[in-house]
Amino acid sequence: METGSVSLNLLFEFLWMGSGSVFCLIWSLSNLVRNRNLSGFVWSFILFSTGLWLLTGAFMFTGFYKYLPIIALVHIPFVFLSSTLLYFYLEYLFLEKPIQIKIYHFLPAFVSVLLLFPFYFGSDSYQLDVLEQMTKTEYGSVVVGLNFGIKLSILLSVGLFLLKEWIPNVRLSVFFTKKAIYSLIFILLIWIDLLLGSIGFTFQIPFFRKLSAYLLPVLMYFYYFTRELWAPFVSDVRDSIQRNKYEKSKLVSVQLETIDQRLYELMREKVFCDEDLSLSKLAEMAEVKPGQLSEYFHKRYGFGFYQYINQYRIEEAKRLLLESEERSILSIADSVGFNSKSTFNRVFLETVGSTPSEFRKQSKLT
Repeated sequence: METGSVSLNLLFEFLWMGSGSVFCLIWSLSNLVRNRNLSGFVWSFILFSTGLWLLTGAFMFTGFYKYLPIIALVHIPFVFLSSTLLYFYLEYLFLEKPIQIKIYHFLPAFVSVLLLFPFYFGSDSYQLDVLEQMTKTEYGSVVVGLNFGIKLSILLSVGLFLLKEWIPNVRLSVFFTKKAIYSLIFILLIWIDLLLGSIGFTFQIPFFRKLSAYLLPVLMYFYYFTRELWAPFVSDVRDSIQRNKYEKSKLVSVQLETIDQRLYELMREKVFCDEDLSLSKLAEMAEVKPGQLSEYFHKRYGFGFYQYINQYRIEEAKRLLLESEERSILSIADSVGFNSKSTFNRVFLETVGSTPSEFRKQSKLT
């Protein structure tokens, strides 16, 4: 009876982490299908690595690795690469910087593969021996170091971005808004999770390591279901960073009127309807540098790229809602550049004061 109870608990634990793994892998594939650009690929890879990490954790912490020992460490190179890519994704998200991946960014992942060669190509009995005596053998210490290293690399990646961009440039008032609460909870939970895991591996405390592994699916579910609430906070942080970063003007050599004219022509061509439109892409069309265009928006309008583009998208959506009554709201959202109906509804409500369906109904009554 006791054995059966233990087996049931192990099965539950495996299913919990396994469900988080499947969720991340499906989310990764879905995002890749919808966003076929470099930023979409980077985010999909981060999700894929997280799913792989959860899968290996499910095998390790339940003891099921004994049936397939090689899977226990397969996530390490992927997570090392993800921690590097995460920094560039944060720059893309908050600074609107184009992601540029160089060969040397693969170095930590490559080194980890080299260190894991003996494990990957060893026999099942050798792999089991390594996994069950990680603190007692010299090579086991290497494996422990790599497991600690992936958590530390993520902490360093996020921490470096916070120290370099957030702390010097983001006003405290941004964090004391209703928009910020879910995002701050998510950030806090991430740090707690990584800290618990790091302490667990450093001092070999199984409880902390397990707790860190079990918390990760919660984080991914939480982020997925609150990511629409995260978007306004991201926008506020982005604006705060960009306002404070451009103390030294980058527009000295570029006439504001020249950019005005170029943007006017581009907006007449409705380039804003491209859902993949980014600051760097628009800057290239306008024949200026991304930093110059970003500063232009803040100097000229007092807000950033996304607010500027969304104004045109909403105006076009209003026209289509009135002129094409047979078209669905989802179809209109897609045609003006929004990649989800929920984002379209939120931006429309913030801009117009009513939802698209309410706007259409009110127009019929007047």
